[in-house]
Amino acid sequence: MTAAPHTLARRWAGIVPAMLAACAGAVDLLALAGLGGAFAGVVTGNLVTAAYGVGTGNFRLITPAGTAVAAFAVGVLAWARLWHGRPQAVVGMLLAELALLVVVAVGWIVTGAHPGPLAALILLAVAALAMGGQSVAALRLQASTTYMTGTLVSALQDVVTGRAGPRRAALRQLVALVGGATAAAVLLHFLAWAVPLLPVVLLTACVGLVLGARASRTSGPDG
Repeated sequence: MTAAPHTLARRWAGIVPAMLAACAGAVDLLALAGLGGAFAGVVTGNLVTAAYGVGTGNFRLITPAGTAVAAFAVGVLAWARLWHGRPQAVVGMLLAELALLVVVAVGWIVTGAHPGPLAALILLAVAALAMGGQSVAALRLQASTTYMTGTLVSALQDVVTGRAGPRRAALRQLVALVGGATAAAVLLHFLAWAVPLLPVVLLTACVGLVLGARASRTSGPDG
């Protein structure tokens, strides 16, 4: 018997969702600063950027933003479709995302942390595809990892209403996202080639934690 996603989330007290948010923050920092100036997971920001490009006739803004939005959407659709019949599945989703992030890391390192325009666009698309997939996996863990505007609104609303539990979870996700992006920014400045390895390590740890939780569940009295 395997643990349900929400059981895993409770068992690890938010560690896995927070690590996924940190992973998303690191990937977005890499995409924004090194892969053409678009976000890998912040779709609304990319849509506004693309609209600005359309309004000003600046196609250099439209291409990366539009590519990221399209790839993210494909990731959401693909993950939702592939795991539609397995509502308890999380590990497979994360492993598929991990494979894509490894591709990004290899491409970044092979190009000396300075990919050309075409290579950067391809790596951006792969990163956005991974973030779309992560968004579907995060929903199964009842968390937000790639889009945080609603999370921030919920946290502020909970400050007013006094609901401590949801507020703590929202703040945890926001802090994790900023922490992942900050760590990636430091790496970009001092050790640029290692930036994409950060989300790979974080996601690998997430997979290990989920597998550990499931192993503990199956070996328990109700296993």
